[in-house]
Amino acid sequence: MIVLLVLLSLLPVLAAFALSRRRRFTVIVGMGLFSLILSAVYLLLHAPDVAVTEVAINAALITFIYIIAIRKTGKLVVVSDEIPGLLYREGQQISGLEKEILSGFARQLGLELVIRFLPVEQVPTALQQGEADIGAGGIISEIDDNTVLKTQGYLPTALYHLSKQTKPHPKQEQSTVTGFFSDLREEFQAGKISACTLDLARFVALSRSDLSPYTVRRLDGLFSYVFLVAPAQEQLHHQFVSYLSELEESGELDKLTRRYFS
Repeated sequence: MIVLLVLLSLLPVLAAFALSRRRRFTVIVGMGLFSLILSAVYLLLHAPDVAVTEVAINAALITFIYIIAIRKTGKLVVVSDEIPGLLYREGQQISGLEKEILSGFARQLGLELVIRFLPVEQVPTALQQGEADIGAGGIISEIDDNTVLKTQGYLPTALYHLSKQTKPHPKQEQSTVTGFFSDLREEFQAGKISACTLDLARFVALSRSDLSPYTVRRLDGLFSYVFLVAPAQEQLHHQFVSYLSELEESGELDKLTRRYFS
């Protein structure tokens, strides 16, 4: 009788645990434990057939189906270029201000954060085609693309135009800045870029190289970094905008920014 009372008292505790969790996997584990305890209660109440059914269907089969389901839906997929300070690889880890923001947002949603690196010009296309949920990697608020959703600016930046002081070779005039930022840095070091416009994070990273052949001019205007959201993810966009506002109002965004740009 004592064992039965203990198990009965555990049922509401496990139910409350499952209902209060944010991560989907934790919810499923809580539901599975609830079914196991419930089957033990049925067994103690001399209903072995019901106990076996509870274990086989709810504790085993249903739990397995849920786990398979969240393996496909329990991820927040982000596409991004690799930008120093914002989102970059550090050994086997990924670091940066945007990584911190995205990790916190994924935790709030109870999702696993997955980051795929793409050249920045390919990010909007990946979002349009449904290959990712969010675009990151130093996206400027002035991006001219109405096919994707944008968040508010979360960090002010500036734009710098770099051009060769002397007349470049005709082939250099036709060169375009595409590909990963790491490729752009190598092209700058090799002197293959005649002119381009960079945001502050990319400019600071490139300034560690020799920029003496270039004339640097800061462009007029107010600019900021934003995130892009897939056009079919309007609810996710609303949630992300709210999350960024909460970070700003709490002062946490300022703390994160100083950690990487102080």
